[in-house]
Amino acid sequence: MDEVLKAFQTYVKEVKEASLKLNELKKMLKSGEIPKSAYNIILEELGTQLSISIEEIYRLRETLELAKAKAKLEWAKEKIGIKEFEESILTKLKDDAYLRHDAYLKRELYAPLYKWKELIERIDSVLSSLTVDEEISIIEQYLYLIKEGASIIGGSEEIERAKSVCQKRLDSISKRWTTIRSQKMEEVMDLELKASRIKNEIKEVEVRFAVGELEQSEYDYRISTLRGALNRVEKEMSEIRNYIEDIDTRIFRCSELMREST
Repeated sequence: MDEVLKAFQTYVKEVKEASLKLNELKKMLKSGEIPKSAYNIILEELGTQLSISIEEIYRLRETLELAKAKAKLEWAKEKIGIKEFEESILTKLKDDAYLRHDAYLKRELYAPLYKWKELIERIDSVLSSLTVDEEISIIEQYLYLIKEGASIIGGSEEIERAKSVCQKRLDSISKRWTTIRSQKMEEVMDLELKASRIKNEIKEVEVRFAVGELEQSEYDYRISTLRGALNRVEKEMSEIRNYIEDIDTRIFRCSELMREST
């Protein structure tokens, strides 16, 4: 399993690097820095590398997800076994000897449970190393290669398999994004309430200053503090909204590329 985890991380790194290079390559072509002929040569090299790495990532992902599912089943089985053993031994052993060895027995009993839990956490950590926005970018790059240079991917059979893999991952990401998007929208709503409270506080300070309850220095300090806090909240809201819009747009673009390649 260690080899699979390391291989997945290696291919993720390779895909990220190839994806960045492809973005730069497009910019160079657009700016006229390189001719179309040079662009095509480099595109084929990067495309081949990206294609191989992506296929390996998704192959290894399936292996890891299967291993994770099996580990969860083993974890559940061990947990039930431990509970049954503890209930059994507690009815039989009530003397001090058991109590003295209780910590040791528990450590030994729970060792397999911890082993499966650790494996699940390691798999989760490795799989999450490829974020939603990163994976969307990779799928977009891959679909772009299929559309612009199908020969890089391979023959018709390889292309259909590549599209099938992309569609499967896009469906999975879309479902995952629905949950994340909902959480982000809740964050925006909370920030809107926070911004509203700060604005009310600003109005209150302004009124108190107008009727002479606050000195100029105290007014300046409070207003400056509140406006600074409001700016930070509004900036955070803007960043979250922009992030949501960006991911929505890129998922839609991937769907469009998928349709265009059919």
